[in-house]
Amino acid sequence: MSSKVVAISPNHDDLQHQPSTSPTRQDVRKLASALVISLNIAPGKALVLSLGHGQEASNYEAVESWVRAMLAREQLPAGRLALQILLPALEAQLHTITETLPQL
Repeated sequence: MSSKVVAISPNHDDLQHQPSTSPTRQDVRKLASALVISLNIAPGKALVLSLGHGQEASNYEAVESWVRAMLAREQLPAGRLALQILLPALEAQLHTITETLPQL
């Protein structure tokens, strides 16, 4: 009987917890859409300066920029785990924005 050496490959479940190099544009859009819908963010430009970099054309684009920055800062892989973290973070930031801006 001959003995064979079998290489043990890494557990792929562990690899899922490591962030990829950068999320795809489609991943960021999906997360931004989910956040905009979940938090009922209205169309317009009111959040561009607060959430975005200033060049965004809409609240949605500002949320996209915010999502991209948060994924990088927190080193999160795009997915459900990220959504669970981003949703309360964005909700808190929006609350802070509404509390600090003068009422129009």
